[in-house]
Amino acid sequence: MNRRSLLFLIVILLFITPALVRAEEYPARPITLINPLPPGGTLDLQGRAFAAVVEKYLGKPMVVVNKIGAAGAVGSLTVAQAKPDGYTLGLGWSAQTALIINEIIEGRKPSFTADDFIVLGRFTDSSPVFLVPFNSPWKTMKQALEEIKAHPNTYSFSSGGIQSISHLPMEALIVEMGLKLRHVPFQGGGPAFTALIGGHVLCSAQFPGTSLPKIKAKQLRVLASFSESRLKNYEEVPTFKELGYNVFHSSWVGMVAPKGTPAPIVERLRALVKQVTSDPVFVDVIEKAGDEVDYADAETTRKAWGTEYERLQKLLSRMEKEKKQ
Repeated sequence: MNRRSLLFLIVILLFITPALVRAEEYPARPITLINPLPPGGTLDLQGRAFAAVVEKYLGKPMVVVNKIGAAGAVGSLTVAQAKPDGYTLGLGWSAQTALIINEIIEGRKPSFTADDFIVLGRFTDSSPVFLVPFNSPWKTMKQALEEIKAHPNTYSFSSGGIQSISHLPMEALIVEMGLKLRHVPFQGGGPAFTALIGGHVLCSAQFPGTSLPKIKAKQLRVLASFSESRLKNYEEVPTFKELGYNVFHSSWVGMVAPKGTPAPIVERLRALVKQVTSDPVFVDVIEKAGDEVDYADAETTRKAWGTEYERLQKLLSRMEKEKKQ
C-alpha cells in the first residue's frame, strides 16, 4: 500500500470509528420520547406504555415528555430539529400528515415534512368511535344523524385540536353526510373528553383505547365506529359502513427519529419497536385499554404514510372548499 492510499484509509477510519463506537455504546443514557400532545389522549397512553417496557431491552430508561402547542406542530418540529444521536425521539401519528398538508393548502412552507423524520415502526393503526354523553337522548347513529341534519349548526363536537386525530374523522363524516356541526377544539384528547362527559358538546370521535374506560364507567355511549370491520372490545358496535354510510377513518401511532440519525442506531431502534410491540406487558396495556396492537415495520409504515397523505389531502382540500362556499 502506497503512502497516499494509507493516508486516505486513516482519514476514513477517523470518520467511521467514532460513529461505530457511539453505536456500540448506545444507549449510554436515558432516551427522551417526545409526545407532541397533552396527557390523557391516545398518544400519551401508547407512548407511556411503550416507554415502560424499553429498559428491559435497552438497559436504559425512556422518558416521555409532553411538548405541546399548535396541535402537535411544536413537539413534532422539536423532534425534527433535535440532534440526530438517538437520544431524542418522537411519537409519529396521522395528524402530522394533516399539519403538513394544511400548511401547503394555505400557501405556506411546512415547518417540517415527512422527509425530516426516519420512521422506526408502527405501534397501532386504529379507527375512532363516535361518542355521545351517556345521558344523551341519542341511542342510535340513525337518531343522531337525523337530529343533527334537522338542526344545522345547533350541535357541537369536541376534538383534541384543529386537524387532530379526533378532528379529522368528524370532518370526514361531516363532508360525506353534508352535516352542519360546530367544532370545539381543545389542546388534547383529555380536555375534549371532559367537555363531552360534562355535556358541553354533544358528540366526539375518540379512539378505542382512551374511550373504553369512560364507556364502562357509563360516562359515555358509543354509537358507531369509523373502522372497516367491527373492533375488538367493541363487537356490539356497528361500523358506519354497516349502517350504509360511506365513512371510514383510521390513524396510526408509531415512533420516529430525526433525519440523520446513524444507521446502526436506527436499526437498533427499529428492532426495539418490534420487541416492545410484541412484549406481553405492552400488549396487555393496549388491549386492556380497548385498543389493538398492530405492529408494522419501517418500510410498511412509510408506504402507509404515503397512502394516508393522498387520502388526507383529498379530505382537507374538500374541507377548504366547503369553508370558502
